[in-house]
Amino acid sequence: MEYYLCRTSMHIGIYFGDFRPEAGGGYTYVADLLGAFVEMAAGSEHYYVMLCDPAAAQAIRLRVNVPNVTVVPVASPSKPAIWLVGLKYFSPLFRWVWRRRGAVERAARCHDVQLLWFVGVGAYECPDMPYVATLWDLQHRLQPFFPEVSAAGLWDKREQFYSHFLRRAAYCLTGTEIGKREIQYLYQVAEQRVRILPLPTPKFALEAAPSVVDVRNRFGIDKGYIFYPAQFWPHKNHANLILALKWLKEQRGLEIALALCGSDKGNLSFVKRFTEQQGMIDRVHFLGFVSDEELIVLYRQAVALTFVTYFGPDNIPPLEAFALGCPVIASAVEGAREQYGDAVVPVDPSDPEDIGQAIWNVHSDTKLREKLVEAGFERARKWTSVDYVRRIFMLFDEFAAVRRNWL
Repeated sequence: MEYYLCRTSMHIGIYFGDFRPEAGGGYTYVADLLGAFVEMAAGSEHYYVMLCDPAAAQAIRLRVNVPNVTVVPVASPSKPAIWLVGLKYFSPLFRWVWRRRGAVERAARCHDVQLLWFVGVGAYECPDMPYVATLWDLQHRLQPFFPEVSAAGLWDKREQFYSHFLRRAAYCLTGTEIGKREIQYLYQVAEQRVRILPLPTPKFALEAAPSVVDVRNRFGIDKGYIFYPAQFWPHKNHANLILALKWLKEQRGLEIALALCGSDKGNLSFVKRFTEQQGMIDRVHFLGFVSDEELIVLYRQAVALTFVTYFGPDNIPPLEAFALGCPVIASAVEGAREQYGDAVVPVDPSDPEDIGQAIWNVHSDTKLREKLVEAGFERARKWTSVDYVRRIFMLFDEFAAVRRNWL
C-alpha cells in the first residue's frame, strides 16, 4: 500500500491593525514582520491576502511584488462602530440577534480567506472563521488598577472581548512560557492551541549603520544620560525612575540626565509636574517622537536603557538596545528572564533605590557594562523577524491539514 502526503494550499488573510509609527513598539514589530513576509512569501505554497488600513495600502503594494499576495484596504471603523461590535461580547442575546459581520471578516470572506492572522494588537472583532490571535499581555487581569486597562469601562470591554477572542482562536500566539500559562489559566484555552513565538529583534537595530546625528546638541543633553523610550502611560513607571534619578543625586552625588521619548497617552502632563515637584526638571529631557536615526544614536550614546515598565512579559525596547550595544536595566516582571536571559540588570520597578543602585553600578563598573553589551549582542541575534515568519509559515502548513476537510 502506498502512502503520500497531500499538501493543501490555503487563502490566508493577514490583518495588520494599527500600522502607524506613533503606535510605538507595536509598529516596529508589525513593520518587521511585513518586511520578512515580503522576502519569504514567494516560497510559500499559500495565497495571501494582506488586509490593512487604506492609508498604508499603497505603500505596502509597492513593497509586495509577488504573485501569491494581494493587498486589500480595510477602513478602520469609527469608535461608535467599535462599541457596537463590542455589545456582541457583553450580551449573548444581542450576539444571537445581530449577525452583521465586522469589516475585517467581510473583507476576508470576499477574498475566500480560510485562515485569518491578526498580526498586531489592534483586533476589535472576533470573526466567525478560523483565525490566529497574537497577544502581548493580559495586564487588565493581572494589574487592573492601571487606568489605561480599566478606566471608563475599558476593563469590561477588554475582558468581554478577550474571553471570546482567545477562546475562539485556532491558535493563540505569545512570546514566553509565562504568557502561555496566563492564557491557559485565565481563559482556559487548551495547551496545544497556545504557541510560543518570541518577539523578534527589530531589523532596524540589527542592521543600523553608523550615524553622524548629534543628538546631544539637537536635544540639549549636556552630560551623560540614561534613556527610556516609552509612551506616556502610567504603567511605564516614569515617576519611580525620576525618584531613582533624585536618589542618585542625593545619595551618590551622580547628576546623570534622563532622556525620555514617546507619544503622550494622557500622562505626560502628570510626569512633567512630578518632575518639577521633585526638583529634577533640569535633569529630565522630554524629546517627544524621534526618528529611527535619532533613536539609534540615543541608544548607542546612553549609559543604559532603563526599562522600568510594570507590564510584560513581551517588550521590544530591550531587544533594540541589545542590538545597538546599549546596556540594559529592566524590570524583573514575570517572564523577563525568559525573554532577556542574563543580558540585563533586573530591578524592582517599585523601588527607586533599587533602580538607582542599578544605574550606579552600570555607570561605574566598566566590566559590568562590557558583560551586558556582549550578552545583549548574543541575545539580539538569536531570534529575528525571518525566524518568526518561518515559524508562522510552519503553523499555516500545520493547519492546512485540518482545513482541507471542509469548503
